Amino acid sequence: MWRRLSLRRICLGFILITAVAILYAAFKASSIIIPKACTDDQTTRIFDNLCNLYQSQAVGGNLCEVICTSKSIIYEDCLFKGKGKKVIAATYNSKKIILKSRNERLEEFELLFSANDKGGFAPPEMDYDSFKSMFKSHMEALMGIKLVDSEDVLLSKMWTSPILQNDELTPGEMNSVWTLVQQSEFNYLKYFHGAQFLPDIYGSCGHFYAVEYIPSGKILDPSLLSLSEQWDSAPWPNRAKIGLSLMDLIASTETFYSEILHLCDVKPDNFGVTEDFQVKAIDIDISFFTPQMRDYLQQPDCTADEDCDFFDCHGACNKSTQKCLDVRTNNNFQSICSDIFLHHHTYPGLLRNPPAEIATEMTEILDKCVNPSREEKYIQTPSITKTFQRLQSLLKESLQIR
Repeated sequence: MWRRLSLRRICLGFILITAVAILYAAFKASSIIIPKACTDDQTTRIFDNLCNLYQSQAVGGNLCEVICTSKSIIYEDCLFKGKGKKVIAATYNSKKIILKSRNERLEEFELLFSANDKGGFAPPEMDYDSFKSMFKSHMEALMGIKLVDSEDVLLSKMWTSPILQNDELTPGEMNSVWTLVQQSEFNYLKYFHGAQFLPDIYGSCGHFYAVEYIPSGKILDPSLLSLSEQWDSAPWPNRAKIGLSLMDLIASTETFYSEILHLCDVKPDNFGVTEDFQVKAIDIDISFFTPQMRDYLQQPDCTADEDCDFFDCHGACNKSTQKCLDVRTNNNFQSICSDIFLHHHTYPGLLRNPPAEIATEMTEILDKCVNPSREEKYIQTPSITKTFQRLQSLLKESLQIR
């Protein structure tokens, strides 16, 4: 009896020690994987480096003067971690703005100029007309579409300061705009400036650009709330208004240009909500027009459809050839339904707990959105389907319920 008890205690002790060791190892591993948050010192270094480049005329932009000379842009907080996109909160003329760049240092981009020993950059061996022609070809390749603008109009549209007739950009300005257009989000915001579903862009200095501050807010992204607070938070009318604005945004991605803009990274914190419940896409780095989308989906090899997915843009596998097809099999509306409207993991779902009068139909419609019936397997339907229109109507009807 005593031996059996001792053996049991030994086994239990061994299991306990093993479990503790596993938990400790997991904790150590996670502490290695989780990137460190940025610091004020790091942000100060970013601004110092940017202003040194500006003083040596190695970069330009309409905001360099207010960042480096008048210092009208006032730093508030750094919002990035590790080696990801550099995102900095600041105020300008009493308005909160966000400064962004894919990289911390200018040299981390592909540059037109090589550094010289004076801290500046030697001009490229090309004339200005050649630069404008190369700039347009580069833009078309980056955006994956044919641009109808002339070379001069395109350069004026993408640069953040006015270009007077017969004027030429300085080498530092040429260098700056070249690094900016290597950032896909900048291209969308600047080229389509004024699009209702995109935040305003205020300008740039070097490789950093400044945009309108639009937070996701606790209604759309209640990640800082407890689980019970998430389920109880935000009255239905506010969530319904945000849902309707998201649907307007989705419709815009298919109608504002001749090609569909595919949103391949759909999650609550990639969208911002204004004070009047209008939704804007605040992070569209992983978004592509249809021609470029086809290239990304057509991966080399596959054995299942999932192998052909590109983030939230789903692909399809030809099982006989084991090659991915160049088609997307879902649409932006379906991505919004599955990743924002519905509950998943710890996210409670924007359209949770609808009024009782519409709850049953709401469940059916959202299920149809995520799992549509298809006569042909690999046909991507547009977002604006009967299901889309019925959900839109149902949300509007729900705002009339007292």
